Amino acid sequence: MELKEFIAETIGSILDATIELQLEYEEQGIIINPPVSVKERDLYDEGGAAHTYRRVEVVEFDVAVTASSEKAGGGKAGLKIFSAEAGVDGKLSKTNEEISRVKFSIPITLPASTAEVENRDAHWKSRQK
Repeated sequence: MELKEFIAETIGSILDATIELQLEYEEQGIIINPPVSVKERDLYDEGGAAHTYRRVEVVEFDVAVTASSEKAGGGKAGLKIFSAEAGVDGKLSKTNEEISRVKFSIPITLPASTAEVENRDAHWKSRQK
């Protein structure tokens, strides 16, 4: 798998799961990705209009990648996630690989919860008065 595909699939799966969990548990009063206030980042005050901010979550990656160059008909070089694979398909090819570890992080904000949207709307309405 290409590194960019792995990153896109990982973050996409996190976002999709967040949305699914928000929809599944909202009616039970469980808030996935609750809004926060400037003063209290880890305490959610239900009905607290000050909770209008979204957390920045950091998705950390620590992966082993291979930089390979393959000499075969129309082969393509690129960074791939390392996995042990073996296979014989009758093709003659010569492969040079080097495995490296790559550590990086990508900051994201998860989708807003209904509570965040309601608090933000109430906050803006109170400021317009």
